[in-house]
Amino acid sequence: MNCRQRFQNVMNFQPVDKIPLCEIATWWDITIDKWIRQGFPDNLEFPDGITEYFGLDIFKQWWLAPYKSDFPRAEGHGKGVIPDLDSYYRTKKQLYPKDAFDKADVERWAKKQEKGEIVIWITFEGFFWVPRELIGVEEQLYAFYDQPKLIHTINQDLLEYNLQLLDEFCEICTPDFMTFAEDMSYKSGSMISKDLFDEFMAPYYHKIVPRLKHYGTIPFLDSDGNIEQLVPWYKEVGIDAFLPLERQAGLDLAALREKHPNVRLIGGYDKMVMAKGEAAMRAEFERLLPVMKQGGYIPSVDHQTPPNVSLENYYIYLRLLNEYCSEIGQ
Repeated sequence: MNCRQRFQNVMNFQPVDKIPLCEIATWWDITIDKWIRQGFPDNLEFPDGITEYFGLDIFKQWWLAPYKSDFPRAEGHGKGVIPDLDSYYRTKKQLYPKDAFDKADVERWAKKQEKGEIVIWITFEGFFWVPRELIGVEEQLYAFYDQPKLIHTINQDLLEYNLQLLDEFCEICTPDFMTFAEDMSYKSGSMISKDLFDEFMAPYYHKIVPRLKHYGTIPFLDSDGNIEQLVPWYKEVGIDAFLPLERQAGLDLAALREKHPNVRLIGGYDKMVMAKGEAAMRAEFERLLPVMKQGGYIPSVDHQTPPNVSLENYYIYLRLLNEYCSEIGQ
């Protein structure tokens, strides 16, 4: 089997010769810099050259952001640039670029995808993420109550833009899966209530998810933190796939799968054990193995590999990843 066939079979709970080997969130630059000082080659293309060097499957991602190059930057982290509806209308000319992806690049990807050499995925910034980026973190939470029209206007425009991009991308090739970047949950759960989700996000998901499924693209929610509270909300809008499944937020994959047997999952490997040596890393794979055997799950570091992981320990992780992913196909 090739990597694309493995991905499709795993995600559809079908047999495979082995689970795909992937790094769903590629490495921090400071991690790579540290590894270079430890003897890692310094001339590898990021990320594909590094991915190939490590013997991992290539997952090609295109992040389809709704900002033009001249969109104004916020003055600080978590700050916004759009305080109200009038300012949104004035700034809208700097949003929603027509050239969100390079068609020639995607055509090259499509040829490799057709041969099964790569898995292609796209990312849309979601209906929580974009208003937060435009309005600001704290300001957005107030805007749900004080400026509901602003939130709805942004999300309606975003919906129309993402639907257009999806159609344009799928004229060239169909992504195997996609992610909605949301980051709407942290260790204590969702940042908003179910009522706010139903009012301000669900209507737009209900319109775009069927289009994705029409094309055969699997939609994933990408949110940091503990997403257990969010899973049933997203299942209601047709999304049953989730990543990166952060262990440090208290997320228990086995418990999540027991509650929701058919959810599709990527990630979940506790990055904090990777600096502790082989015994700790093997114990983490043993924790995940029952879910791996159930299908519908690809283990991967639950976010970017941190810089306290030595190159030697990362090689141990890769050896164990290959061992446990190969075990499933035996």
